[in-house]
Amino acid sequence: MSVHYNLSCNIVPQKGTLRVKGEAYIPVPQTKSLFVLNRGLKWKDVSQRVVDGTHPVNLYRTDELEVPRFYNGELWAVEATARQEEDKENQIIIEFEYSGQIHPPRKDAEMPTMGYIKSDFVELACYSAWYPVPLSMETYMSFQVALEGPEDWTWDANGEHNEIETSDQTSVWNWKQSRQVNDITLVGMPLRDAHIDPESFFWGIKRMVGSQKVFDKHIHKLRGMLEEWLGPRGTKAPLRFVITPRQQGGAYTRAGMVVVGGGYPTESSLHNAVLQAMSHEICHDWFSKASPLTYDNWVDEALAEFCSIHIVNDYVNDDYLSSRINKTKDQLEKAGELPAITNLVREKNESYAAFYYRGFLLLNEVAESVGVAEFKQVVGDFARMCTQSESITSDMFLNLIQEKLGKKSRSSMEKWLDYSGKGVPE
Repeated sequence: MSVHYNLSCNIVPQKGTLRVKGEAYIPVPQTKSLFVLNRGLKWKDVSQRVVDGTHPVNLYRTDELEVPRFYNGELWAVEATARQEEDKENQIIIEFEYSGQIHPPRKDAEMPTMGYIKSDFVELACYSAWYPVPLSMETYMSFQVALEGPEDWTWDANGEHNEIETSDQTSVWNWKQSRQVNDITLVGMPLRDAHIDPESFFWGIKRMVGSQKVFDKHIHKLRGMLEEWLGPRGTKAPLRFVITPRQQGGAYTRAGMVVVGGGYPTESSLHNAVLQAMSHEICHDWFSKASPLTYDNWVDEALAEFCSIHIVNDYVNDDYLSSRINKTKDQLEKAGELPAITNLVREKNESYAAFYYRGFLLLNEVAESVGVAEFKQVVGDFARMCTQSESITSDMFLNLIQEKLGKKSRSSMEKWLDYSGKGVPE
């Protein structure tokens, strides 16, 4: 299901405030919709637009479903009070307005602060639930966003930038995203602090981006190698790495935009590891369609890890693959007892070691058993499938493995996916 958002936003960084007025177009007729909104944002108005006009709705907090920790918000139900007979087959249009400040995660959530509005930087994504996020990440979205902010700020989003209108010490930035994506992400900073270079892959605060530009030439080559292997990226948006001031929370990818907290280390001893971390995020331009609310998410993370390690191995020609396999085995051993991949979802603490470490070793095991070249070709076929599909599941990947490599390879993978305990299955 794909929801379309039309949002008009006002952000005042000096006050840390956000005001949003907009609409959500829900294609599946239903009497109740569930959204997550940040704890610091307060509803001002919510209604439903139908054929004959606008009707009030019942808006209320609910605990009927658990909100994943990474959303950092509260669950709200929007329930229609009126429904016209002729409108039963049409999309639902929810109109809403809310405002306030972005509150950080509760201390007991043990989650890093991934969204904020500060006087020197703004970073907003689903992790801060700054817009009404559909409860399931299986719900993809398209959007139009008009953002009003200070005229001396610059902004970026995971959509196509259309125009800037300036008046009365404010600027209005406009973006459109027609493709289905899993988030609406906004970042911004004062122009005086900004590194803006069309020849660089990096966007962010000058003092932080300066050292990162050493990676530009490598990113260019690695992206080309990945495209040759996996096919066209799943987005036409230019690839850019947004360096934010936060020091926790790592990186996430949104339609060509890689948002990175604190930037990457530049020590020569970490060079190959950094290239692999960057490549992992680039790989999510292909592998980003599996829901983090199910175990299917292992497919995205394990394939991004497998492809990034192999592409860096090909690029640096320094036996990187062997060293990475050994290191991953050590990391998995240190992680101790882990549930089966099939019993995990992304927000569980054990999922990182299971999806990244065990998942990578799983894929590498199959590659070595059938031949690396043949397995990489199947991965390329699956990558092309991912870019053409609305969503991806583990079964879709396993079905392709069975079709291309046989039942034995599928059975081997299923054994790994169902294994719980230390290390890897024997």
